[in-house]
Amino acid sequence: MFGRLLFVDLSTGTIRERFLSSSAVVRFLGGKGLGIALLAERTPISCDPLDPGNPLCFLTGPLTGTPFPTSGRFTIATRSPLTGLWLDSHAGGHFAHTLRRAGWDGLVFTGRADAPVYLWIEEDRAELREAKNLRGLGVDETVGRIRGETDPKAHVACIGPAGENLVRFASIAIDRDGDPWRAGMAGRGGAGAVMGSKNLKAVAVKGTKPVSLADESGMKALAGDLVERVMKNPGVHSLRVLGTAALVEPMNRTGILPCFNFGRGFLDDAHALNGANLRYHAKRDAGCFNCPIVCGRIMPVDGHDVKVEYEALALLGASCGVTGVTDVARSIAVCNDMGMDVISAGGVVAFAMDAASRGLLENAPDFGDAAGQAGLLKAIALRQGIGDLLAEGSRRASSALGGEAAGLAVHAKGMELPGYDPRSSWGMALAYATADRGGCHQRAWTVMPEIDGAVERFSPEGTARIVKTLQDDRSAAYSLVVCDFLPMETEDALKGLEASAGIELDESGYLEVGERIWNLARRFNLRHAGPDGLEDTLPSRILKDPLPMPPQGKTAVSLTPWDLEGMLEDYYSLRGWDEKGRPRESTLKRLGLAGEPEGSILEKGEEK
Repeated sequence: MFGRLLFVDLSTGTIRERFLSSSAVVRFLGGKGLGIALLAERTPISCDPLDPGNPLCFLTGPLTGTPFPTSGRFTIATRSPLTGLWLDSHAGGHFAHTLRRAGWDGLVFTGRADAPVYLWIEEDRAELREAKNLRGLGVDETVGRIRGETDPKAHVACIGPAGENLVRFASIAIDRDGDPWRAGMAGRGGAGAVMGSKNLKAVAVKGTKPVSLADESGMKALAGDLVERVMKNPGVHSLRVLGTAALVEPMNRTGILPCFNFGRGFLDDAHALNGANLRYHAKRDAGCFNCPIVCGRIMPVDGHDVKVEYEALALLGASCGVTGVTDVARSIAVCNDMGMDVISAGGVVAFAMDAASRGLLENAPDFGDAAGQAGLLKAIALRQGIGDLLAEGSRRASSALGGEAAGLAVHAKGMELPGYDPRSSWGMALAYATADRGGCHQRAWTVMPEIDGAVERFSPEGTARIVKTLQDDRSAAYSLVVCDFLPMETEDALKGLEASAGIELDESGYLEVGERIWNLARRFNLRHAGPDGLEDTLPSRILKDPLPMPPQGKTAVSLTPWDLEGMLEDYYSLRGWDEKGRPRESTLKRLGLAGEPEGSILEKGEEK
């Protein structure tokens, strides 16, 4: 019922059908879990992330395309060119359910085409087509031309110039902001550069068949009940009215908003970036497939539609000192059309502005220079001037500049931090330091529990247990695949899994799936971390500099290396890892990961 994959060897042009083993679906579900299982089996140790041998996987989950709310998401899995580690990058929109309706649960690309190509999938049929005429085009024009060559209703995942130029934080865009539905973006970690390294410009799909279910009536009843509960949830009401920009005000008020390259935790006047101001400028709302939340806010800027989210307002806005929502939207438009992650792009530009202010980098704009920011983003995508250096990410750029610049790069494991300063949210400090893909907030988001008082702020007490539990839960949820914003209970996930794929798990079994995925990713990262090893730490700015807090910055908070070290000791113990963060043999055996036979993910037999 779930597990039909399309394997595409771009070097030979060969396209084959393969199936997951039934045990693999139970143990890893889909999405994130299936991705790390495939990568662990198929990624050579000596393979650079931009080499042809690095697999690039587009993976749905058992819930994708079903009536279960927020079931329009999917996972792109590969090894990250930004961090060198495991990468699962998630996107919404309407591509994923269309892929399942075409009869496919995932795509696995290997090799490198001799010239640019795109994959066209129409129901059961798949073919590679030339894409030389698309070389150098932005996302908007690429999507339009591919629909013209295939079908006006096709959904398209593509890269822009940043992916073609191997910018290490290049993204994969799902459709475009000008579409009447919500576009998606697999932004974090540089999957777009992996796609570019394979000479794969795009994947277009059209599918109309219904997704088969193990229990249609059960799924219908579950979905109806869940939607009713979702629509009564106050947190959802906030997202429906203000979108994710609703976070700007509470983050600024509590000193969590990263400002001026994480130099302080608040803006003196953040009203121009908050949700109410975005609501004023937005002309329409946009939602993903089968999503009752509808969190996307689309505003017109210079004749283009632009989707504006909190993370972009935080990183391209506050962290760069750019405080007008229209100015931030212009930079988002550049990132979206060039195909770049707005979080890493904002982090890199803020680093450049900070370095320039100290005389360490020439030809970079000042903090607050919105026009200069937009120009620098284009230069990064095209690798022109200092853009060539910054396209490598802040860790590599700071290392190349040397000296004082090394302390200005704000990242974890090479991935730029998102919109929550960890000195003001200690749960996020531990979450960033231990996240399987680097500086990421989506593995364990502790911010609101800390603000609301459910978790004590500025204290290590109980933090490790909360972070571990959230990481396991999210790993399982990202394998189903559902959205972070869905306020579901574990029982909803279990019922959805049974109704969609006939898989019966209890709560402990479900969380064990998440724990298995997390440990397999940890083992993968330890194996591929390189000569410097895998460091669970935070940048020097975070661990050395106090953070000025609102309202006037007269008080400050600090997070010391000893605070982080204490939380890590607790965390490793709870995980069943040794003092160096390596999973113990007993932990791997308990999770069924010790001595796993190669090739166990796919059914045996001839490829078709």
